[in-house]
Amino acid sequence: MIHIFCLFVFLLSNTSYVTAIDFCVADLKAAETPLGFPCKSPATVTVNDFVFTKFIEGKPNIFNFSFTSATVNEFPALNGLGLSAARFDIAVGGVVPIHSHADATEVIIMQTGSLTAGFISSTDNKVFVKTLSAGNIMVLPKGLFHFALNAGKEKATANVIFSSVRPSIQLLDLALFGNNFDSALVAKTTFLDPAQVKKLKGVFKGSG
Repeated sequence: MIHIFCLFVFLLSNTSYVTAIDFCVADLKAAETPLGFPCKSPATVTVNDFVFTKFIEGKPNIFNFSFTSATVNEFPALNGLGLSAARFDIAVGGVVPIHSHADATEVIIMQTGSLTAGFISSTDNKVFVKTLSAGNIMVLPKGLFHFALNAGKEKATANVIFSSVRPSIQLLDLALFGNNFDSALVAKTTFLDPAQVKKLKGVFKGSG
């Protein structure tokens, strides 16, 4: 029996060695598959494929923060690696509203300023909140509602790592008020005042 086990381990290790590749830089011109993008020809890959040069502050949105993403679409070298990155620059008073990533854990790496971040557990709705400063790292588990806001008197900057090459995102405010979800149904299912629902529909350019 031990001989069979050793043979199995030997074959497995050799098969893994044969099928292993150093990298698979995405060919974004090709059709994406469930396993990711096809690889560019190694002969066409250069060192520049492994460097992302646009990890800089972006234009602020209506929530007073900018978001610069480095997913597989912007950084093809991430193809097949199961991770991506982003940069947040949050102005004083800025808020990242409650949202979730169904397919990705998020790791916040604080750079400058002060940021209050937290998430809500799905089992007992317990809220985990912490005010972060430079040098702090916080993990936001996959699929849970979470948020962040500037907690200081200067701009806050953080880098973020996701456990997905292109994480999905569902913003709670947009899901409720940024579409054609009937206002009466929104009011009844959220217990919000109908007038407030109409106001928020206007802010998020919804209808219904």
